[in-house]
Amino acid sequence: MNQIKSPYLAVPAALACLGLAAAQSIAPDEMHARTVPYVPPSPVVLRTQVDLVEVPVVVRDGQRRAVAGLTKDDFEIYDAGKKQVITAFSVQSFTPQGDAGGGAKPAAVPAAAAATATAGPRPRFVALCFDDLNIDQAALKPAKDAAERFVKTSLAPGDRVVVVTTAQSQDSEFIGDVPKLVEQIAKVTARRTFSDDSALQCPRIRPYEAYLIVNHLDNDVLQAKVAELQACAGRIPHAQEQVMSMAQGIWEHALFNSKNTLRVIEGLVGGMAKLPGPRMILLTSAGFLTGNLESDEDLLMTKALRAEVVINTLDAKGLYTVVPGGDASDSRPVGRVPQRARIVEAQTAGRQEQAKDDGMAVLAAGTGGTFYHNSNDLERGFRELGMVPETMYVLSFAPTGVVADGRFHGLKVRLAAGKRYSLQARLGYTAPSANAAAPVVPPSRLDSEVMASDTVMDLPVAFSWEQRPGPSGVTMIAHLDISRLHFETRQDRRGQTLTVVAVLLDSHGVFVTGKRSELELNFTEATFARLAKTGLSIVMTLEAPSGSYSVRALAQDALEGKLAAAGETVQIK
Repeated sequence: MNQIKSPYLAVPAALACLGLAAAQSIAPDEMHARTVPYVPPSPVVLRTQVDLVEVPVVVRDGQRRAVAGLTKDDFEIYDAGKKQVITAFSVQSFTPQGDAGGGAKPAAVPAAAAATATAGPRPRFVALCFDDLNIDQAALKPAKDAAERFVKTSLAPGDRVVVVTTAQSQDSEFIGDVPKLVEQIAKVTARRTFSDDSALQCPRIRPYEAYLIVNHLDNDVLQAKVAELQACAGRIPHAQEQVMSMAQGIWEHALFNSKNTLRVIEGLVGGMAKLPGPRMILLTSAGFLTGNLESDEDLLMTKALRAEVVINTLDAKGLYTVVPGGDASDSRPVGRVPQRARIVEAQTAGRQEQAKDDGMAVLAAGTGGTFYHNSNDLERGFRELGMVPETMYVLSFAPTGVVADGRFHGLKVRLAAGKRYSLQARLGYTAPSANAAAPVVPPSRLDSEVMASDTVMDLPVAFSWEQRPGPSGVTMIAHLDISRLHFETRQDRRGQTLTVVAVLLDSHGVFVTGKRSELELNFTEATFARLAKTGLSIVMTLEAPSGSYSVRALAQDALEGKLAAAGETVQIK
């Protein structure tokens, strides 16, 4: 259960495996949590002249089915245009349990290829991101149904999924608990605050039309809307200026939503960048306009490529027909609108839908993902975009003949002659710099104490461990005496940042798993007074198979660097 935090207000603020007792409920603006997997730093610094680049590849036939049975000799890989030698090759196979959704099945794996197949793909992290700012309830309902079906039938063992939206901050977590994921999906609600086709507006200006008008890209659209306004309201003075003003407000609102959607995705990319496994965002949207936001998209795609986060996009509106001026809910006096205005509206209606799709198409293509659109079969869309491919080939090579320049290197994977399939592979990697010395960073005090065995009580924290119902594991409870903790005053608030780490070691003292949480506290005086009496309990669960383990928990404050650490032996049943 791994967490990420976006730096943006409207982005999910605390994707966390961190809990507080109900009686200790704290307002979102008084505490933010960010939790990520924790691995203690290695005491050994490795220096190497060769870096191995791993390239997962999915091969599909004309029906989008994963192709099995290929060998290393069937592939070619190029780094910056130079052919590389594939030094390692493996096959990963996956069959979803209970997949009754009609998903395509791969062909049988020949015995020769099966010999190299691994037991299954590595655990991965999937962010199901619902763009509830740019979707209405009618389109959202089938998308949610398809997403629920996906998490019930198509997750691989070890998959961790988080459900997020673009409209509001919320607490979520990467989990493998399917019933909880279904519950979270069910709570997603469309947040769009106005309709493109408002029946009460005259003239009716769609966001794309507003974009054209405000940016002076199509004078015909402007004049058509002026004519429509005059047909509704009569010959009014300054009609063109009134249309321009209306268009400005509509476009600013649409642009705000689009910016927020891109910022949410950027926050997800940043938070997922260091998660230990393959990382993918599945964005479900009815489309959003990205006019004037090309540079924002470019920066986001560059960040995703460097973080190796693939963005897949699904068009939730599917196939439908736009009838300009003829919606059943539209009570405008359509017959009074001049014929020329209706023709222009018909022309721009289709262009708007294409423009709304462009943002999703670009994000997918620019990060090595796929854009699923022009289909009402959303269940199939979720399976194709979100499910681990039934067969995946992993190619590895040591770059030769290319400059180690610290820059992003584009990759090209091809099939040998005679193989007519489509390929999906990572678009590139960030090469190390040849002149860059391996950084030697001394471990922090907290990192040094993680693998120690002594007890430190410089910070007023008491640690305890217990087993709770649910997945096999152990839960750490850190009870903090707030009244003895130092705070700094920030505009009538008490501020402090705490870091809490919990680790699990096997019976031989070998690290098994761990988590690290950062808590940004910004308490009001009323909240501080209440917690000074009750204390603050922080809960963190580490999942592990049954057995005997050593556990260790640590907490450190940011203002004075004080630390508490303690450990014990536990038996997970």
